[in-house]
Amino acid sequence: MTEGNYPHFYPYLYNPYNTTLEGQNWPSSPATPQPPYNALSITDPVWETIDPYPDLQALFHEFNQRFFSGMLPEMEVKWSTKMTRAAGMTHHLLGDNDNCVQCKIHLSQPILELRPRRDTVESLLHEMIHAYLCVTKSKDPGDDHGPNFQHLMGILNETLGTNIAIQHNFHKEVEALKKHQWECDGPCKKIVKRARNLAPSAKERWFQEHEQTCGGNFIKTSEP
Repeated sequence: MTEGNYPHFYPYLYNPYNTTLEGQNWPSSPATPQPPYNALSITDPVWETIDPYPDLQALFHEFNQRFFSGMLPEMEVKWSTKMTRAAGMTHHLLGDNDNCVQCKIHLSQPILELRPRRDTVESLLHEMIHAYLCVTKSKDPGDDHGPNFQHLMGILNETLGTNIAIQHNFHKEVEALKKHQWECDGPCKKIVKRARNLAPSAKERWFQEHEQTCGGNFIKTSEP
């Protein structure tokens, strides 16, 4: 994949504050006034002090104007208290001819509140790439993080000094959220830890095999 495939998305390496997209006539989210610290890199550590808990919708509007030339339409961008494994998620609603009718971006509050602000910024940009590919009908067939996604991710990382990744590595945070624990009272002594209060049940693929090979019951041993 070369930059020639994306005439509206390329880096201004000499000025990371210029937009990386040249506009088309897409319905755009409203422009956001320049913040008082607009000379700072979006990953500057000082943001941890001056704006540790950013407004996601405002941040989306700012990034849309600065890095996507306002090409992303207005959409819901909010925290989710139920996401405990993924840092972010973009929900697409496709219409006729795979036109992107609606996008929603949700970020995990339980995970990202345990991480530096920078991870919120990079997770939001990750999801905005997904939204951009949907809006421009450039999604990678059969692979949400295929060549098109990786190409745009690379442009933003090189231009902005970010470290947007295909998958997060917040494994300690994900494990820390698993405060509900069950232990099998049978010979296998299997331990199951979860962030949500959902006991092991027959709805899970492995449960039937467990009943056949062990036969024990899962007893709750820990909770918040």
